[in-house]
Amino acid sequence: MPTTASLTLSTADFTGGGSFSVSTTLLKAGSSTDLDQFTGIAKVKKASATNNIAVFTASEFSNTGAKLYFKNTSTDGYILMEVGSDVIIGRLYPGDWMFIPVGGTEDIKASTSAAGMEYEFGIFHEG
Repeated sequence: MPTTASLTLSTADFTGGGSFSVSTTLLKAGSSTDLDQFTGIAKVKKASATNNIAVFTASEFSNTGAKLYFKNTSTDGYILMEVGSDVIIGRLYPGDWMFIPVGGTEDIKASTSAAGMEYEFGIFHEG
């Protein structure tokens, strides 16, 4: 059974109003074969503000199709998401999450802004 990811946004407050919905099947790199491996969801709590936490290590998933899920499950503070040499790709506030394709060419790191922050993440991959 294929693994799919879906996103639906709906509100009358959008410019133009209405809703938006999109979905995709998680596939191996350059193919129509489903991704068949998942790391599971890791739940982490950091005792202190911490920089450069390895979330996705490119060498482990070199040239593969992979998708990263990451969510800030804290109630305050933010988590900076970085790719490669400290290029910030997102600032996740409490409840914010991201789901992005990763190509296995750059590491992805997280940095927490405060003590006691919690987050969860998982990687869908082809091995």
